[in-house]
Amino acid sequence: MTAHEASDLVKQGKAVLIDVREEDELQSSGTAQGALWMPLSAMVEDTDQWRAFKQSLPRDKQLILFCKLGGRSGRMAEFLSLEGFQTFNLGGFSAWTSAGLPVEPFPKKA
Repeated sequence: MTAHEASDLVKQGKAVLIDVREEDELQSSGTAQGALWMPLSAMVEDTDQWRAFKQSLPRDKQLILFCKLGGRSGRMAEFLSLEGFQTFNLGGFSAWTSAGLPVEPFPKKA
């Protein structure tokens, strides 16, 4: 799947885009427009934030994950797949930006 195909699926309401990078990475680069954010570290540490996020994910849509290079998103995609979710590892954020798709600033914490 290309970044444009992923964007189209999200626009059609058939998929959810998830950025798994850490907060400092998003502060400097922004994130894909409309992407949800859940850092891989929250999954690894099994935080309350992670458990609530996982419960909120739709099971009837594909989850498209990305990180900086694709390793962390692959790890989370594999875990969520084992939990019964439909997942796809888009790879690195550069696939999104290289395709010229919209990026939005990451909100700063209050």
